Amino acid sequence: MHNFYLLYGIDDSLISLELKNLCDKLDVSDIIKYDMTTDTIDLILEDASTMGLFSNKKIIILDNCNFFGANKTINDIEKLEKYIEHCNPNNYCIFICHLEKIDSRKKINKLIAKNGQVLELNKPDDKYLINYINNYLSDSKYKMEDVNYFKNKVGSNLFNIKNELDKLMMYKINDKLITNDDVDKITIESIEEEIFALTDAVIARDVYNSKRLLDNFLNLNYDEMQIIMLLANQFRTLFQIKRLLNKNKSEGEIAKILEMNPYRVKFNVKKLYSYTEDMLICYIKKLAKMDHDIKLGIMDKNLALNLFIINNKIDI
Repeated sequence: MHNFYLLYGIDDSLISLELKNLCDKLDVSDIIKYDMTTDTIDLILEDASTMGLFSNKKIIILDNCNFFGANKTINDIEKLEKYIEHCNPNNYCIFICHLEKIDSRKKINKLIAKNGQVLELNKPDDKYLINYINNYLSDSKYKMEDVNYFKNKVGSNLFNIKNELDKLMMYKINDKLITNDDVDKITIESIEEEIFALTDAVIARDVYNSKRLLDNFLNLNYDEMQIIMLLANQFRTLFQIKRLLNKNKSEGEIAKILEMNPYRVKFNVKKLYSYTEDMLICYIKKLAKMDHDIKLGIMDKNLALNLFIINNKIDI
């Protein structure tokens, strides 16, 4: 295993999945998380240079490392570069960058590529999804009549795929053969429409429907952190589309630039005329702060999400 990993891309569900898989492979119990929008390089390097609390190894996760992208930087990056060249071999650092592309010309990117591993985690293609489903089933010795039928029904979100597979596997625990009829009986359609509805209710400050839709997700065993991620992804998508609309890009051009389904672009454009860029940015920042406070233990995740809906005010 390497001491350094860089996970980058715009699909947060894929990043979260790969992060979990990586942490499982490293098999280290002492895991510390930092947010590069608020934490300092000095604080992180002090932690990275010392032994773990419960063992001689630890994993240090650095989120929001967008300084790997072009035209972005951070204070004291030279200290981080020096540490990568002369690191504590007992500790692992995982950098997470929520950008579609990184600047491979930067020194820090070259150092990670030389001394660790760089993983691009943009939207998974059909081949990746099919392999994921097949591997997930085979690990528990399950078989499925038609993997494509299942994938087409539940969509391409990995959290949704995993949740629906878990439900089906529990339902067919005896014979371990999942048929198309089982898929129709047990699974729900893609959650994309539901997250659209929740986003609309939040923006409209419709507390009743926001709470009802939130409870629907929780009843389907979605964790609060997954819901926050889904909301953040949707607000980020809306902002990207709004920005391109304001630059007089057509729906077709937007779909090509963002590599999105044209139907999804068209669906979002209809509602964006009443939304402003500043409004969408405010919600993205609120969700980022919520995620940060939960990970630091400042807020309970369920309470934080409910307060986000109930006290829904933004300052523009």
